[in-house]
Amino acid sequence: MPKPDKFPHAGSGGVSRLVSDRFQYAGSRGVSRLISDRLDPNAILEAEIGPAYREYRRRWNLARTFAEDPPFPLHVDYEMKFACNLRCPMCLMSLPPEKRAGYGQAGAELGAQTVADLIDEGAASGQMAMGFGGLWEPLLSPHLPELVERARRKGLVDVMFNTNGLLLTEKTGLELIRGGLTRLMISLDADTRATYDKMRVGSDFETVCANIKNFLKLRKKLNSRLPLVRLSFCLTALNEHELDAFMNRWREEVDFFSIQSYGRYDGAAPPGFPAQNRQPAPAGRCAQPHKRLLVRHNGQVLPCCDASAAAGLTVGRLQEERLADIWRGRPLTELRQSLKNEDYSGPAALCLACREKFQPPFTF
Repeated sequence: MPKPDKFPHAGSGGVSRLVSDRFQYAGSRGVSRLISDRLDPNAILEAEIGPAYREYRRRWNLARTFAEDPPFPLHVDYEMKFACNLRCPMCLMSLPPEKRAGYGQAGAELGAQTVADLIDEGAASGQMAMGFGGLWEPLLSPHLPELVERARRKGLVDVMFNTNGLLLTEKTGLELIRGGLTRLMISLDADTRATYDKMRVGSDFETVCANIKNFLKLRKKLNSRLPLVRLSFCLTALNEHELDAFMNRWREEVDFFSIQSYGRYDGAAPPGFPAQNRQPAPAGRCAQPHKRLLVRHNGQVLPCCDASAAAGLTVGRLQEERLADIWRGRPLTELRQSLKNEDYSGPAALCLACREKFQPPFTF
């Protein structure tokens, strides 16, 4: 007998609700939701990593609720280059080269040794987690596995990255698992090749699905619970009809899902994306500058994970200051205070605009 759908939709006029009998968590920015047919991913990580992970989440929650300003960012993302092997329409990497140049510098790189030094500095200063984020595809870097291994060896308890999965070979997967990667987050966004080709331009649906399955088999073969594997679905009018099938296809294989809204990077829906009649995400305080930083490929340091939204909020440059000094410096201190007081008359105006650019995927 076929298994019933575990994630049915309810309501009319599009996606209105998801139901799961286990774990759900709304992202702090109101534009994503984590869903698992298993346990809270943080509970799994705590069980695997131990008290150090529990302490990390305790400190993360204090920063998230504005109860404490850590002396050093708890999490740092590294964008080693401004490059991607795909041209997905919901991403600004699909813009014409002359427009894309406004968001990054092709050819500039944050070298592996620089990242290694930053990992060492962070580990000695209270940093507890890191990712490879920003506007790039991390699997383009041959140094990724060695940097993951270094971060875990230095004591960082949560090491992660997002990827489109096209370059996830068995060799790289083996190195990442053995190196101690804790979370692997793969953007898939579709349940059929026809829809995938519209969402993930330049990729190959069958190859990516095979890469995901092979990685999961490899993890099992190595008798490793980590990294947790998350599949992401950026919800648009092009693919929302496949959400049920997508989740039911993968729910017994991956650890959790992230259902996301796309952010209108240029103020409008990407070309070919039908308009969606949904209200902007509600305004509110964002705690990202209280807990994390993003170091971009050119040394620019931003106060959150969104390189496009925060482009005008540079809080420092590695060429001029150490990361610890940027974290406690005047620009970031003033931004934190503005956000805490919900004062959007100054630099935090960009933070408010960031929230308003997203279309939430649905109402739960």
